[in-house]
Amino acid sequence: MKANTRGRVAALLATLAALCFVSCANTFSVDVDGGGGWTEAGYVSVPCTPGQDADGDGINDELEGCGPPPPDTDSDGFPDYQDTDSDNDGIPDSVEGGGDVDGDGLPNYKDLDSDNDGVSDGDEDLNGDGKLGCCLSTCGESRKGCPPVKPDQCGPGQTCSKGSCQPAAHFLCSDGETDPKKAVTFPGGKADRDLPTFICREADEMGTKGLKPIDFHKSVTGNWNVALEAKTPYGEIQIVGAGAKEAGASIDYSAPSQAVAGFVVSLAAGSGDISVEAADVLARLKNIAGAAEVSQLSSGNVITSHDKYPAVVSTQLAISTSSAVKSGVVRNALFKALLGKEVSKTGATSYGLETKELTLRYETLLRPKDGQVVVIGGVGPTSMAKDPNQMTGILLDDLSNGTGLATSSDSDTVECDPFILDRNPVADIIWVVDDSGSMDDNRQDIVNNASDFFARALQSGLDFRMAVAGVADPEGDSVFQPKVTVGKLCGKQMLPKQSLELPPWDDGGPDRFLGPNEKAIFQSCVNNPPYKEGGSEYVLAHALEAVRRHLPRKAGDPTKIRPGASVAVILATDEVSKELKGGKYLGVAGPDVGGEKQCGLDVALQGQLNAYLKPWLDLFTGKDATWGADGRAMVHLIGGVCGSGCTSEVGHGYFELVKATGGITADICQKSLGTTLQIIIDTITGAASPAILQYVPVSASLAVAVDNTQLKRSRVKGFDYVGFSNSLVFVGVPIKKGSQIVASYRRWVKQALIE
Repeated sequence: MKANTRGRVAALLATLAALCFVSCANTFSVDVDGGGGWTEAGYVSVPCTPGQDADGDGINDELEGCGPPPPDTDSDGFPDYQDTDSDNDGIPDSVEGGGDVDGDGLPNYKDLDSDNDGVSDGDEDLNGDGKLGCCLSTCGESRKGCPPVKPDQCGPGQTCSKGSCQPAAHFLCSDGETDPKKAVTFPGGKADRDLPTFICREADEMGTKGLKPIDFHKSVTGNWNVALEAKTPYGEIQIVGAGAKEAGASIDYSAPSQAVAGFVVSLAAGSGDISVEAADVLARLKNIAGAAEVSQLSSGNVITSHDKYPAVVSTQLAISTSSAVKSGVVRNALFKALLGKEVSKTGATSYGLETKELTLRYETLLRPKDGQVVVIGGVGPTSMAKDPNQMTGILLDDLSNGTGLATSSDSDTVECDPFILDRNPVADIIWVVDDSGSMDDNRQDIVNNASDFFARALQSGLDFRMAVAGVADPEGDSVFQPKVTVGKLCGKQMLPKQSLELPPWDDGGPDRFLGPNEKAIFQSCVNNPPYKEGGSEYVLAHALEAVRRHLPRKAGDPTKIRPGASVAVILATDEVSKELKGGKYLGVAGPDVGGEKQCGLDVALQGQLNAYLKPWLDLFTGKDATWGADGRAMVHLIGGVCGSGCTSEVGHGYFELVKATGGITADICQKSLGTTLQIIIDTITGAASPAILQYVPVSASLAVAVDNTQLKRSRVKGFDYVGFSNSLVFVGVPIKKGSQIVASYRRWVKQALIE
């Protein structure tokens, strides 16, 4: 903990002291060193004796003042000579000392602003330890509240030189603190009053500057602690005939820009496998009363939660109802669908937009030893969830990304993370697009949403390039297509795809990445990728080589992946790759994964598939023997999912790559890919962001300041949080290179530092 929860503790102690001071009729004081005691008249303290130090703060009693009457700087009933924090600023007198830094006649231990810089001492040394955050003095130093360092390491921004850490003070290791005895803490930097560290202090009276207030709600029955926006209505439901582990609560974000009906539900686990539990939750949710159709848009991500439980976060469903309803109506029906029992005392239903199209996002968390599953999420109007001007999408993300849920025994603390941005997020994005006839509508959907996709990337400050590869047979066709360059990118304006195209098939021109100003070429390449697939979709082969052949990384070369760029590979296909259906790549065929709709594979077949995919897994996870970390990529799939409503094949072979690299899986059968493409570009931007947080935050509690300005949480102008990468992105806000940024947030105590 680096920010000041101590302010609340100090205030409480002062209140208790004041109450006791009144009730004890001026007889109350502190006997620090012994010798005093209670009498019928009250407590009799040790008298002030010159040359002694009654409170052990290193300042002689006569310097603190013996009186009569003895000075009591903070009027808390404790004379200064018996008060270890005379000015009640949270910094002990022993730390502040008896000097007078600003020469105003007040010693530091009595001065609330020792350096007279306009920032109170307690708002500079947030934890009152007399040290600057995690700026270490000696190499390898162990400091409470700071991450451990190796013997030859120091704090962020510092270097180890002959056993000492240099410089002594650096913004990056400050953890939002400044020196209360210096008006300019960081050499050559801004005055402390002009730094973004104010974001780490308690919120001002208007609640618009400083730490964001958050409410916490515990359930003993459900064993949860849930963090929500302050003053959000929350109430536990009543379950008729509730069984073991069964509990629920409603959350109502009812403001006009919100319209989100949230929920928490606890269930008894049926297995120790998170995939099985997530599938069971999905099956239950597909039976929500009043829903004409419930379809899965995104399967979410399998993660380990901040408190070390297996979880699937950010699963997204589209709900269509036969008649227009409000979010709360669907949420209340959801309780019965999940629990299979009648419920009462549910949440409100009167707020928000009436609509037939709603979005549901949720997390499924498994606590195996407890035999418990917790599902938390929210329902909101789809039109509002897609609209970046509304808060609906942000609230749905906060409820479903796993950051706001903990056990009932967990508590929170405050963190402050400083950043100096030295670059914008950089990403090279490679699409591998199936151009078979069954994909015509889906390719057109990507084309139709390309404008929003590019705009979202630009708005987020992403320095991006796009690339498009096809899926043609690597061996070509001995008559019509004798040669195929596997993984070749499309680099020119392609003609519209014709049903009766004649050979030779167009190879897409120059093998290169496309810039942000080449949207029209990107659209044409998606609509008609290089070559002709000829009924055989070799998606895996082209995905592998689309990365390999564009290495090594090289700056300024449109044919190579850029140094420092985050790489994303997006697979868009409705079929299993041909290598897993009897085809071969480089003379090797993968295992036959079976029928089109086979959801799960048996253990032996899954093992064979994992072994076959090793070259892909090694490359995309940065373990390739040749390319190492330069080959690392996050893989996303727009493809067939289990239980999908169309004719797509279940995407075995792709699922494994997505899971291993932290990407997302979206259903190729959804009505429109607009929302999915937004999620993908947000995920890519987050993965490329240089602003990665130290801990997993309660995302609803995030507050961010750039230089001396606090930003809003916004997808139009401000900042946002991407849970997949635990990073901040800045949207519509020009961040200059070298800008100083501080993010403050609450986080659960039971977690480890992000590696």
